[in-house]
Amino acid sequence: MTETLRPFQPADLGPLHALVARTIETSYAGVYGRLAIDHFHGHHSAEQIRKDAADGFTLVAEHAGLLVGTGTVAGEHIGRMYVAPEHQGRGLGRRILDALEQRARDDGRESVYLGASIPARTFYERLGYGLVREDAHEFADGGRLVWFRMVKRL
Repeated sequence: MTETLRPFQPADLGPLHALVARTIETSYAGVYGRLAIDHFHGHHSAEQIRKDAADGFTLVAEHAGLLVGTGTVAGEHIGRMYVAPEHQGRGLGRRILDALEQRARDDGRESVYLGASIPARTFYERLGYGLVREDAHEFADGGRLVWFRMVKRL
């Protein structure tokens, strides 16, 4: 299975938003509660995806005409790293992250940082990211959204 990496185009907005939403629902179920998952959806709205793509550099991964992965770099920040569940565990996330890190290097950055979800933390640790701190948001229903700020020297 070979995916093609390419820069985000405005026509990708709808399919990319759908990919991110589906991946959030699938990958975070059983890890985060409903309010936390809804918070992720709000943070990754179509409008926010469009804004981040305009302010930074967004890559998409395409397979058989469908978007199956994405990631964005803006300055030293890497964000919105998502790979479709059926494409996870095959090296695509690493390819996207490598390309974003190279973009940051090309822009003169010496390090990058990101916010990792609970299920993604070990992925980033394997690729050389170190934990800076753990953050959490408490919800009225007693649920918690936990994430990890991580950094990597390039």
